[in-house]
Amino acid sequence: MPDAAWQKRAAEWTPDVSARGWSRVLAAQATTPARDDVLLVAEDDRDAIIGLVYGVVADDVPGGTTGEVAALYVAPDRQREGVGASLLRAVAGELGDLGVVTLRLSVLTANLPARSFYESMGGLEVGHGTTDEEGHLLPTTAYEWADVSVLRAT
Repeated sequence: MPDAAWQKRAAEWTPDVSARGWSRVLAAQATTPARDDVLLVAEDDRDAIIGLVYGVVADDVPGGTTGEVAALYVAPDRQREGVGASLLRAVAGELGDLGVVTLRLSVLTANLPARSFYESMGGLEVGHGTTDEEGHLLPTTAYEWADVSVLRAT
C-alpha cells in the first residue's frame, strides 16, 4: 500500500472509530432477528479483546450457501498463538449453522503472512482482483474453502 494511503488509514481508523463501527454491528445483531452475519471476538484472561472475525452470508451468490470472511484481525503481539485459527474455525462453524457450505475471503496480495496463514488453514487460492484504497488499486488474492466442515473439524 502506498505510504500516503497507509498514513491516511492509520490516522482515520483509530481504535475509537473502529470500536464505534463494531458497536453498530453488535447493536444491529442484537435487534434484528435472523441475521446473516457473525461477529466473534477473542479475549485474553483479563477480558481484553485480542482478535475478532466478521463473517457474512454472501449476497452475490443465490441460495445462501456461500459465506465471506470480511474481517479477521489478531493483535500483533498475540499472532502465532492460534487465535486466528480459532477465530476462523469458529466463524466457519457459525456460518455453517446458517447454511453456508463454501467460505471465501480476499487479502492483499502483498500480505504474505496472512496468505501463508490462510494456506496453512487449507484455503485454496482461487483468483485475483483489486481493491481501491484511497484511489490506489491494490492487488488482492482470493481464497476459498469449498466445504466449511473441513475448517470446523480441525
